[in-house]
Amino acid sequence: MKSHPRNARIKGDPFVPSRFVFGDAVEEQGLEPYEYVIHTEAPAFVCRLVGMDQTPFDGRDKEGFASAVLYDERDNLTHYVTNTGFRLFDFNFWGDIPTAAELQKICDEAMVVYQRLQKAYAEREVAPKERDFRVLPTEPLPPAERQRRIGELSSVAAEALANPIKKMQLPALVQQALLGGDQAVFTEAQLALSAQPEARELLLGMARDNIAFPEVMRPDGTVVSYELWALPLIFSRAQGGFWWHFPLLERVEPVLADALQLPENTVLWLSPTIFSSDMLAERSCQSLVHLAAVMDAGCDLAPQEVEAARATYQAASKTVEPQLILCWLPFIVERGKLDMDRVRSHARPALDAAMPLVQQALAGEMTFGEAELFAPLPWWEALAAGVHAYNRKRLGLSVAVATGVNGKAEGLEAVAEYLPEHQAYEVQLQARDGSPLGRTPWLLVPDLAPSRIQAWHELSECLRAAGIALREQAPRFH
Repeated sequence: MKSHPRNARIKGDPFVPSRFVFGDAVEEQGLEPYEYVIHTEAPAFVCRLVGMDQTPFDGRDKEGFASAVLYDERDNLTHYVTNTGFRLFDFNFWGDIPTAAELQKICDEAMVVYQRLQKAYAEREVAPKERDFRVLPTEPLPPAERQRRIGELSSVAAEALANPIKKMQLPALVQQALLGGDQAVFTEAQLALSAQPEARELLLGMARDNIAFPEVMRPDGTVVSYELWALPLIFSRAQGGFWWHFPLLERVEPVLADALQLPENTVLWLSPTIFSSDMLAERSCQSLVHLAAVMDAGCDLAPQEVEAARATYQAASKTVEPQLILCWLPFIVERGKLDMDRVRSHARPALDAAMPLVQQALAGEMTFGEAELFAPLPWWEALAAGVHAYNRKRLGLSVAVATGVNGKAEGLEAVAEYLPEHQAYEVQLQARDGSPLGRTPWLLVPDLAPSRIQAWHELSECLRAAGIALREQAPRFH
């Protein structure tokens, strides 16, 4: 853009406004006690609008809609009135002045538009309809049955590489293990295949696809195919606790679909239940296998009993515990409708459109500080991208603080200890003399089988780039 010449006539093509424009006006004492209506087409005019009007006219008591144009001889004013309680007056016309019949027809149309506007306001203000929760099944199997299923799953996976029949049986067994309430079945089965890496990768690959590309069978027998995507989110909190259900996230769905320019009528449903890194680590991502079916049924997924979780969160919120939380906002979309080329082209508009609504949704349920939203990605890629950003953000802050305390970056050393219960390394930064300068976590990417080796490699590379030596400390057993 450039400066407009001061003495030249205004340039540019006009943007044609809506036919009817409604709005308020302000005076010295505040808002005026009436609204304004502007009719932008010929005959163009502006007038005042009030509600709760009881001006008598023929048709006031009529059952259906009725209106009239009245003339007040005393004040020399024309009024348009309706039996729904609205009155338009103080008409100011530009150009030709219409007849009473023409004005009544225009005002009738204005009232239809005004009622639609009020309905839109009401729908925007009302909270989303409360949906039923479906709590994740978490009942462990009896020991004998558990061992039988672990053995069956691992043996079929081991034989599937060479036996086509076993390979056909494997998907059903994988789904049964993931959908059941005992997460140990799948976890122990894949660990039992550690000495058979090809069979283990086959088992893990099928399970990951089961989560990333869910098939939902509806009660009428139809099958719907979805893809699971997610928006990584990092935010800070000054208090303890974490809440996971945000009904207002429903409002992000149409905005996100429009920003990504998805084909018309494409199904995109964003889960009001979000998942933190701790929640995913607790069940090794197995919970996500339930998400598509629950959302397709119009319900919300609850990782635990809602009332108990709410009480725990409220108690923790009373404590002062600064934290930086990594979580994901999962959404399902019709298979084949969203791809990475589309996301790369529209990621920035999508984030700009979604971020205010995401912040509003979070603020409605939980106090938080700063928040950063990342571009949508397929589920497993979103997990890796979120952890990548989170780990480097935490480590960068810790190194900056340690450098400030130490006076220089040279001489810093990092000692990492693996904490299996947190699926993370605890990285302690220390000076050359061994004095501690700070601690920070380095998370493993949540997965059905989180890779400690991959996390260590990425941590090593990151610290090597910063010129900081790294060594591993053996886990301490208590």
